[in-house]
Amino acid sequence: MATAETLTLPDGRTLGFDDVGDPAGVPVLFVHGTPDSRRARHPDDRLAAGAGVRLVAVDRPGFGLSTPHPTGTVGSFADDAIALADHLGIASWRPFAWSAGATYALALGARHPSRVARCAVAAGLVPFEAYATEGILDDADGGRHLVAELGAELGPTGLAEMAAPMLVPFPCDLPLALEHVAEQLTPDRQAALDAIPGAINALAAGVLDSAAQGMDGIVRDLELQVEAPDVSWSAATGPVDLWYGSRDTTAPPAFGEWWAGTLPDATLHVFPGEGHLIALTRWSAILDALTSA
Repeated sequence: MATAETLTLPDGRTLGFDDVGDPAGVPVLFVHGTPDSRRARHPDDRLAAGAGVRLVAVDRPGFGLSTPHPTGTVGSFADDAIALADHLGIASWRPFAWSAGATYALALGARHPSRVARCAVAAGLVPFEAYATEGILDDADGGRHLVAELGAELGPTGLAEMAAPMLVPFPCDLPLALEHVAEQLTPDRQAALDAIPGAINALAAGVLDSAAQGMDGIVRDLELQVEAPDVSWSAATGPVDLWYGSRDTTAPPAFGEWWAGTLPDATLHVFPGEGHLIALTRWSAILDALTSA
């Protein structure tokens, strides 16, 4: 089991992370989804070591061990990630983002392009501006429509206050987190998780961690799903691989098409029959592709 570490940032906040895999390997920064934490990753860290990867999984502000940052942005997270790289003696990251982590990882590439060698986005959500694209939500589930509609109607704070209680039970303990994960499982997702020993527990740990310091992290995360980003996506000039599943309704392939048309150097990969858990089901393949070029 990974031993959690913390870094005190220049402004006094705490940043929590796990540093696993091959200590001499290629540095990969894992950026979790919502409501998740650094622990909501593939449960077998030996896969990272076998791929020659030094995997650093970080808690975003307000999640897990990281201090909430009420005025934090995707850009300020990018600065936190650079502070972490400097602390660990890492010259450049290869971010690996899942779901809601996409904008944060890509902001790192946009804000600090010289410190990002390559990026992988698995089932990545899109920024709020993308919802105006015709047809982009045609294959999306009710949750995405909720964000698009209520975000436009209520604004960032109104959407966050309404949606946060739907994402995680609070107060939360591990049995309740496991129950919450089980309630979200479709038969396809259940089958995918059953094929990865420990995956359900990892996701439950992420849910539990997401509310470990209260709901401030989730609320701010949801606000940032509506607020305009403080970076320009055109500044993320490094290569990005976009991994999407054809059956994903949380982040349908149309989201990947939007990113592919927005980022300067992005390649879209769509896998038939895969869903939102593609970060876990294709974990080793993503690490291999991320570090081989």
